[in-house]
Order: sequence, then structure tokens, then C-alpha cells
Amino acid sequence: MRRAVVLAALVALVAASPADAVTVRAADKLERAVLARVNVVRKNQGLRALAARPRLQNAAGAHAGNMARHGYFAHEWSDGTAFGRWIRRYWPGPGYSGWSAGENLYWEGPSTTARRVVRAWMNSPGHRRNMLSRSWRYLGVGAVKATNPSGAYRRVDTAFVVALELGNRSG
Repeated sequence: MRRAVVLAALVALVAASPADAVTVRAADKLERAVLARVNVVRKNQGLRALAARPRLQNAAGAHAGNMARHGYFAHEWSDGTAFGRWIRRYWPGPGYSGWSAGENLYWEGPSTTARRVVRAWMNSPGHRRNMLSRSWRYLGVGAVKATNPSGAYRRVDTAFVVALELGNRSG
């Protein structure tokens, strides 16, 4: 009996090994391609290109990574903090009296392309309206690749999670 208990404990340890844990890495090539694609689509619609801003890039990367690590897909942070509150950690930065921000999210597995990401947003009325709004001046894109994902992504071996942060700010 003692041998069975020890064996069961070893099996449980192996089953919970770090090898099965989710691994999240930046998907820099996808990130750059989505950023460029968003601006191509905006220009094709007669809109100005949006300038990338480090604060929005950081927000997008952090949110995409947080979703992938915690296995959820929502505009809120993993602890339930609403978008309008968590984005303030990043945007607009010090010294601005007025600001606005918006977000589009996307995920797909086991692979994706910038064209598919932006096409999905264009095919969704709310996401399309957000991405093509004339009020935005800046953007940031975060894209991550999650291996052995859990939660919302558990049905695939690899998930790509993309966050597009859009913003404006005034003095």
C-alpha cells in the first residue's frame, strides 16, 4: 500500500511538471505586421496612419501576455480590473489633461497572420468602427505566442493572442 501511495505521489508530481505549464513568448514579427496592416487599412479608407507609442505598445504587450498566461480573453485584466482602470497604468502618461483609449482583441491557434487578424476586426462592426475611428492618433500592438495554453485557449496546442491599443491625448 505504501508503495502505491509513493507511486501515486510521483505520478502527480510528473503530471504537474513545469513542462506542462503555459509558455508565453512575444510574437514580434506578428506584432510588427499587424501594426503595419492596421495602418494600410486605415490609409485605404482615407484615414491617417497612427503613430506607434511605447506606452501603448507596453500596454498591448502586457495585456496580451496577461491573457495568455491566465487563460482568459477579455478587455478586463486577469484580476477583474476594468479596461478603463488598467489602461491608466500605461496611458496617457504624465502631464496630459485629456485622453481616450480603445482596444481590439484577437486570438487564434495554432497559427495566424496579420491579414487574418485585421480582416477579423474589419468583419466585426464594433471592432471595425474602433479601428477606423478618426479620433485616434496613436496605437500599440502586442502579440504573444502561448504554448500549452489553458482556459479559453485549451483546445489548441499553440495560441496567438493579439491586443491593439488605440489612443489619443491632449495637453
